[in-house]
Amino acid sequence: MLGGLAMKIITIFSIFVLFLTYSGLAFAEGYEDSALSWQKQANGTRGAVVSVYEELQSIGDQGNSAAKDLINDAVKWLGEGDKHLKQGDGDMAKSDFEKASYNYNMAWQYYVKAATAGLNARRLLTGK
Repeated sequence: MLGGLAMKIITIFSIFVLFLTYSGLAFAEGYEDSALSWQKQANGTRGAVVSVYEELQSIGDQGNSAAKDLINDAVKWLGEGDKHLKQGDGDMAKSDFEKASYNYNMAWQYYVKAATAGLNARRLLTGK
């Protein structure tokens, strides 16, 4: 049975698939709506990643080198996502919605990678 956090990640992924269907229309209408949507998606996914990371901090790597590597990967991808999120925020402030959309999308992709690594580490450590 999937845990609550795993279900959140699956829900976020499902929303992303629906968003891909919608994004073609959003780009046709302009980049602002797309940028706002990606901003929301990236921030929501980041919250899920931070929750996984906090759980992993409380568990620790328990001397498991594979879990430790996955945790380090998750931290690295979280940092990359944060860089793009910050760039997207700067682009939004300048009303450069095309670049903001790109950077928020990249942030989201890095956050998904971080979540995957974090959930895999948790699975190694807890069996869940």
